Amino acid sequence: MDCEVDCMSYRDPDFLTLAATSWASARGYTISSEQAATGTMETKQFTLASSCNSTLAGGTYDSTGPNTSYLDGSASSMFLVVSALLAEATSNQTYIDAAVESAAFIQSNLLTPSNIVQTSIESNSNKSSSCSVSQITTPYGSGAFIEGLAILAGIPHNTSTESLLRSVIFNVANDSLWHGVDGVYNRFNNGGHYIVRALASLYERNKTSSDLREYIKEYIGVQYNAVIELARTSRESAIYGLPWTGPPGTSFDGVNQTAALTALLSAIQLADNPITSTTLLPPPQSSSGSPSSAKKDSAGIIAGSVVDGIVLLAALIFGTLFLRKLHRQRNDSTLVVNGRSPLLTPFTTTQNMASSGISREQHRRDQEKPARCPGVAMGGEPSSLGAADTGSVGIVGANVRTEPMDAPGAQVASPENLPHDRREHTLIEELLRTLNYRISRDGWNAEEMPPCYHEGQAM
Repeated sequence: MDCEVDCMSYRDPDFLTLAATSWASARGYTISSEQAATGTMETKQFTLASSCNSTLAGGTYDSTGPNTSYLDGSASSMFLVVSALLAEATSNQTYIDAAVESAAFIQSNLLTPSNIVQTSIESNSNKSSSCSVSQITTPYGSGAFIEGLAILAGIPHNTSTESLLRSVIFNVANDSLWHGVDGVYNRFNNGGHYIVRALASLYERNKTSSDLREYIKEYIGVQYNAVIELARTSRESAIYGLPWTGPPGTSFDGVNQTAALTALLSAIQLADNPITSTTLLPPPQSSSGSPSSAKKDSAGIIAGSVVDGIVLLAALIFGTLFLRKLHRQRNDSTLVVNGRSPLLTPFTTTQNMASSGISREQHRRDQEKPARCPGVAMGGEPSSLGAADTGSVGIVGANVRTEPMDAPGAQVASPENLPHDRREHTLIEELLRTLNYRISRDGWNAEEMPPCYHEGQAM
């Protein structure tokens, strides 16, 4: 089949002649529609089954033996490729009909429900196993089937062939029997060579949807990277091994080298034909390009620009709101008090704050004017309990502990005898202790009024 590929690649008439000769030789072992109807072939010495799942026309034997009766999936797929290549090169109806016949045979008799090509089908009507299918699947037949469909899909344009091709590609490229979770072909055979070559053939013809082309590009790229990174010992080495997942090859093997070469050559056209998206500028349109496609590309660019503008505007609005909120929080931070503030660290004094917090003069003034807060007696002491006996100050129910009083006989300065700055310091300490207890017990509430105290204690 390589000569047929060379014919298409180099447009050499000598290769075209060789391809036609090769096809004629294989045609003698491929069942025609007339042979399927009569049940006889000149090259086989048994009666053909008249019909299995469908007609056997288009099936190819992989052996020239007169009694070999299994129609082979790989041989049939190869004949499909040769017929399609010749049809593409010559537009000869004979080749077109042969390609369509082979594709129909494989689809009707050898495809699994998931569109993987099975190995073979028994064609001898005299055997008890007549029409039985070997359910073994290999990448050889599936890869060649994809390549034949890829060529046939454009001779002429056929929607049903394109739909079948898409399904086969997806299932073959994702078959877990041949690929690891990383998508690399991991078998110890050269079956990956046929899959990669088939997908490269479709990619080169550029007669499929952009999403499928992108999928093919990614698949070939994965195999290429595996070949150059995992299948050889170093970047300087030209010896490749199988599988492509490693270990690297250490000695020359023709099969391994050919398989690796297919992956390397298939990747060349990926760089020559980059896939563009709507976020990039479209390639220059040729004179034969349709106006509608140019409009779609322009619409895609405009739509992308609009979306980018909306995203940028939303980001600016969000940033402005965030900065304003942060600014308000900073302005209000001086009013926020919590229990972890160092200014509210609990402390003790060296005297009974309940009995020494108010001067006599302040007490006299307190007797002359009403208290601001109900339930609190003049002088800041609880009206129901003796603060001096319990050691609590300022607020009913508060339980702020103070240090014990000095032992009897010790000299303790009375509030009247304290220096003015010391007395002010003592009153501030008492207020802070009261405030600390209140916040520790009830928590901070920004809406709450300050704690109640006697006006005589205001500094």
